[in-house]
Amino acid sequence: MPSGSEREHQRIPYAVEVSFRTASSFLVAYSVNLSRGGLFLETEHDAPLGAEISLRLAVPNAGPVSLHGVVAWRRGRESGDGPPGLGIEFLDLGGDLGSIIDHLVDGFEGINVLLLAPDRQDRNSLTRVIRSILGTADVVSAGDSRVAETLLTGDIDIAVIDVDADPEGALGALRQAKLVHPPIPAIALASTKKLREHARAAGADEVASNPPAFTELQVLLVRALGRPIAVR
Repeated sequence: MPSGSEREHQRIPYAVEVSFRTASSFLVAYSVNLSRGGLFLETEHDAPLGAEISLRLAVPNAGPVSLHGVVAWRRGRESGDGPPGLGIEFLDLGGDLGSIIDHLVDGFEGINVLLLAPDRQDRNSLTRVIRSILGTADVVSAGDSRVAETLLTGDIDIAVIDVDADPEGALGALRQAKLVHPPIPAIALASTKKLREHARAAGADEVASNPPAFTELQVLLVRALGRPIAVR
């Protein structure tokens, strides 16, 4: 049985502000986590199990959303099962969240994906896979890194970049994605460990083998799209 001081410690509330890059990224996070009564916060900050959490979600085109929950589970960086963070279980999901979701879904026009792959056959294959994973995806493809860099604007929700064929050009496109405000999440596809390390250093949020397995790309697309741009 916890002591009085431990019980008091668990009642100390933690306040967290979670910012999403676009309404699309929030909807992805909602479909994966929020609709199931909780949210995974990818963060290096720690909090004890049972600690109360007050969350303020900053969602473009929706305004702030306030929720309350408790820390249900934790994952450290050393676990190897995924990024470190806190699993939050919501204590209440009021009607305001439902109306906000309805409003965003009504205006949802799909997810814009930029695909950089110099080989035409690879572009066609990856486009089919991305569309099968993200049914509403509008895939804009480029075979040249210079063209891709001009297409990396705030309208793009996520970039998928083949690093193998033109490593320098691909790394330049990854750096460009990080210069957009707010930064565009990017997945790098590379066949060697060395190129994947270079891609990480250039700013890739996720790296995958090339060609990626369907399930691997599916997990990384959803994780990169739904990841908040800031947890404070």
